[in-house]
Amino acid sequence: MNNRAISMTLLYVLAGLTLFGTLPALAQAQKPVVVIDPAHGGEDTGCIGIDKVVEKDITLAMAKRLKQELNSSGTCRVVLTREGDETLSVEQRKKIITDFKPAAVVSIHANAGFGKTATGFELYYPGLGAKPSDRAKGKTEASEIKTLNDTVKLAHLIRKSLDALYPKQGRGLREADVVLLEGLKVPAVVVEIGFLTTPQDKKKVSDEKTRGSIARAMAQAVEAYFR
Repeated sequence: MNNRAISMTLLYVLAGLTLFGTLPALAQAQKPVVVIDPAHGGEDTGCIGIDKVVEKDITLAMAKRLKQELNSSGTCRVVLTREGDETLSVEQRKKIITDFKPAAVVSIHANAGFGKTATGFELYYPGLGAKPSDRAKGKTEASEIKTLNDTVKLAHLIRKSLDALYPKQGRGLREADVVLLEGLKVPAVVVEIGFLTTPQDKKKVSDEKTRGSIARAMAQAVEAYFR
């Protein structure tokens, strides 16, 4: 083989390595990004439940498990607002969310109160960002309406998936002012996964196996959203 042939062969090999090295990276970059927000963290413990279990630990454990489930399916690229026990302000969380330009946001919380018999899960979503007076005048933008419709779609899918794990314990899907999600032009929901002040729910969200089932159910809902 002459020098020119050797050079051309090396060129093709290098081009192939570059191509095959780039393709997976491109494929990963083209996947929709989902930001999972484990509520609270660091100095902000969130609610404190039975046996002094704290919300910040439950939400982080659940978020990591959800990330694991979504990574296994390969449907999307997952980003957590926090990976450890750190204090983050609402502004810092919002910056993380906006920097990654996600296709969806899921903020995970745990509940407390309403006595020791309150059980089940709840979902919240932000409504239209426009003022009521602007809505009445028809000033709501089409993009806002689309975002709201997509948000409700995502919330309903999560609710439907969780219904199987919480028989007759779904506490509803509600529109509410959520500080973290305020002003974000992206489908976003808050999932309250159970009551830490109720033995039944506290056991459910603390148990590794059951927590895996909850994360899997939410992951399936997110995957269905992107189909």
